[in-house]
Amino acid sequence: MTQQEMERILESAVCGGAEFAELFLEDREETHIGCRDGVLQGMKSLRIYGAGLALIAQGRRVYLHTNRVDEESLIRLAGRGNEMLKAEKKKRRPISCIRQERHNPNAVVMVPSEIAGHKKTEVLIRADGALRGAGVGLSYRNLTYFDTDQRVTVANSEGLLASDRRVTSRIRFQYTIQEGELCRGAWQDYTRPAGFEAFASGEYEDVIREGVQAAKRAMHGKSVKPCTVPVVLAAGGCGTLWHESCGHSLEANAIAGGGSAFAGKLGELVANPKVTLIDDATLPGYYGSNGMDDEGHRTQRNVLIENGVLKGYLCDRYYGSLIGMESCGCGRRQNYTYAPAARMSNTFLAPGTDREEDIIASVEEGLFVKSIGGGTGGAQFTLNVSEGYWIEKGKITVPVSGVMLTGSGIDVIKRVDMVGDRLEGEGGSFCGAGSGLVPTTAFQPMVRISQMSIG
Repeated sequence: MTQQEMERILESAVCGGAEFAELFLEDREETHIGCRDGVLQGMKSLRIYGAGLALIAQGRRVYLHTNRVDEESLIRLAGRGNEMLKAEKKKRRPISCIRQERHNPNAVVMVPSEIAGHKKTEVLIRADGALRGAGVGLSYRNLTYFDTDQRVTVANSEGLLASDRRVTSRIRFQYTIQEGELCRGAWQDYTRPAGFEAFASGEYEDVIREGVQAAKRAMHGKSVKPCTVPVVLAAGGCGTLWHESCGHSLEANAIAGGGSAFAGKLGELVANPKVTLIDDATLPGYYGSNGMDDEGHRTQRNVLIENGVLKGYLCDRYYGSLIGMESCGCGRRQNYTYAPAARMSNTFLAPGTDREEDIIASVEEGLFVKSIGGGTGGAQFTLNVSEGYWIEKGKITVPVSGVMLTGSGIDVIKRVDMVGDRLEGEGGSFCGAGSGLVPTTAFQPMVRISQMSIG
């Protein structure tokens, strides 16, 4: 679609009554290859092309989408949206968009569409070999290869025009460990914000083997009765705690809805002064990074909590406007069928000054969490401990199994009393919310929480 066509569509939307109009164009190529118990399940290649149109008037928004991406169809769509808004028509005014440069921090070396299919299946076969050779009896193996090449363009009635290209590669491996009467199912993703070069080093094979061994240790772990004890979370992917415990509650839609414990607390001490929480979509090599958000705004580093003080919220255009704040480059969506909303990208706790060995040694009895398998967030959160160990007299001892972490985010972050001096990243995963699944990471240094409910 040409720039002139986009401008005419936006002019029609504003003339029809909208105070603001935004056009989102998406062209996505995907490849999926399955392999179950060593047998290839076939290759699926998809091409997805469509457009979304957001219209705002008098504090209300409508969002419409279509896979008929031509000027006439989108002008009709704008008319339908204005009927829904019941906004008064205005005198036509010309809209002239100015293209703004956006630089994606994740460079791509080998574009997936240029790689032969047999090379992709070879990666999957090698991955299955790593799973079989992990030294554990498996009764079920299921692996899926994914690559995605998404090209998006955003134009709006304020004259913004910007584009971004996001290329990602991923292998999901699922399996069941069987040892006599003991049985444990597990899954993990190997994700990279890169093209086919993501598989060149064979790192994914090591990740698979290490994941299976961790699942085996957890299967033989002792059960723990519900209790409240000190909890130490390892550096790296345990940052899921921050994503689920307070990240969602700091998104503008949660603040605007009145259901967040952080609403109305800007400038107040909401956490231990050791806590500095950041969301940053500009980090090179991270799964949640992009050159722009899905509203065309340049991504940026957003400090949410600094030394325990609440400094800001994650804002998109629409929900940010409802709380009187401008977008900070956080409007995200899964694809053109979703309206954008404020979402996290790479969320992490800044490192502190405590040594890791001192953090462990400080716990007489408690829980050490090495990895978190996911969970649910909001005012109350629940997190599944996928690999954990008991701490006794300052030493990590036996593995535990079936442990969940629960609590209120705004309470837990006040109980952080030690923060390690070494920040460790993680590969990334997906976050699901109202605007669909979006790539994210969540990481941290080692952290001690003085008291936390487990069960």
